[in-house]
Amino acid sequence: MADRKSEKRAVMTQLAVSSRVVRTALSARLAAQGLYPGQDALLLMLGEEDGLALRDLALRLAVRPPTITKTIARLAAQGFVEKRASASDARQSFVHLTAEGRALVEEVRLAQHETERQAMRGLKGKDRKALRKLLAKVERNFAPDTASAHDDGASDEA
Repeated sequence: MADRKSEKRAVMTQLAVSSRVVRTALSARLAAQGLYPGQDALLLMLGEEDGLALRDLALRLAVRPPTITKTIARLAAQGFVEKRASASDARQSFVHLTAEGRALVEEVRLAQHETERQAMRGLKGKDRKALRKLLAKVERNFAPDTASAHDDGASDEA
């Protein structure tokens, strides 16, 4: 029985498995739009603030510059973004959405919404809120300023 098996998993193992399943579902939806995993985050970022420098994109997405360069090249080849040189500094480039890219941003948002809706099916609003809070706490536990914080239950049975 799948339910009984998941009950015996460590919490972090279950979190990783659930995350992978959700990401796979989102990737399938994005593939229908011709997108590769990771391109959605970049498109959404440009949808919020168009014309970002490559290094700013790399920092905000927490990836290495070569990763951004490759992602931008793919998206440019697909006609979703264009890279423009800075008018004041020829060494710097900025990434802008094309009209096709702007239209795609809404499709990416819709794919994310549908994936979240599927993932949260059967959970009540209060359960979703509790899950969001718990996951935020797990994330904060890995923030640099909390690395030396006291243990507040991490040793609880998994």
